[in-house]
Amino acid sequence: MKKLRSVTGILLFAVLVMTLCTGCTYYPPEGYTAKHHTYDEIVAFAKSIDPDAEVSKEYTDTTIDDWNRDFREWPALIHGRECHVSSVGRMVWNSGIAAGEFAKQYYVIDTDYDYYVLEEIVSKQQPDWQMKYDDISGRYNWNDILGIQTTCTENRQLSDGELEAVWQAAYAIYSEYSAYPVRKELSFAFRAPGKFYDQSKQEYYVKTDAEKYVRDFSEEGKRIFFERYHEAWALLE
Repeated sequence: MKKLRSVTGILLFAVLVMTLCTGCTYYPPEGYTAKHHTYDEIVAFAKSIDPDAEVSKEYTDTTIDDWNRDFREWPALIHGRECHVSSVGRMVWNSGIAAGEFAKQYYVIDTDYDYYVLEEIVSKQQPDWQMKYDDISGRYNWNDILGIQTTCTENRQLSDGELEAVWQAAYAIYSEYSAYPVRKELSFAFRAPGKFYDQSKQEYYVKTDAEKYVRDFSEEGKRIFFERYHEAWALLE
């Protein structure tokens, strides 16, 4: 009897999961496809950046992380720079029944041209700084942001003069990068305390080795970053 109940329970659970999954609705962003993009689509994308771009017909497939995200990379030459144009797997969450509980992989065309442009500029202008994520996932960051780790990694607050100098160094990299036909945004990381919430203890705590980021290089963006940077260090007072 117990065995029968166990089998019945498993079957009911399987039916419930199938019902939820079949009731899911997905709304992938424009340009996303259910299958890998074709070579012709890849070439068209490369030539939208550089009309003289060259793309190899041979590709490499890579699967990563717990989501089994797929990357299909074609070696390419864009504006004379060796890089890749790729059909990149990205997860799209469901709508409808149990919204946000199930993810499905779709594919979008992307390139790591931006990444290699930035890497060269950083190594030339600030050789002590590093690309924050240097794996395949970082080259095709899902939120179209490339991270740079500055050397501001000590647990101490920079003086206004030091902060200004590092900001100017980041701005110089941003300015040169922006002169290329790139579309990914930049994010420069600075060490600063942060306030976080502990769900288990239901209370806030201060983490001393968190980070603040520079993304907006307008005058208003600079003012806000400096303000938030000082506010972050004030958490330790």
